[in-house]
Amino acid sequence: MATPSGSSTRVRFGSFQLDLSTGELRRDGTSLKLQPQPAKVLVVLVSRAGEMVTRQDLAQQVWGSETFVKL
Repeated sequence: MATPSGSSTRVRFGSFQLDLSTGELRRDGTSLKLQPQPAKVLVVLVSRAGEMVTRQDLAQQVWGSETFVKL
């Protein structure tokens, strides 16, 4: 998996390309429709590749502290 370099916010993995700033996912250049929460989860996981991401981290970053997420 490639990691973002410099000011680039796009990450390539396999035939996919993910824009970390917008959450837009493309496969072979074709835009794929993702719902907002799955897109946020994917951005968190890809941006922290190689790191452990806890359920609490995901809940905080995807839904925020104002929403209760049953873990």
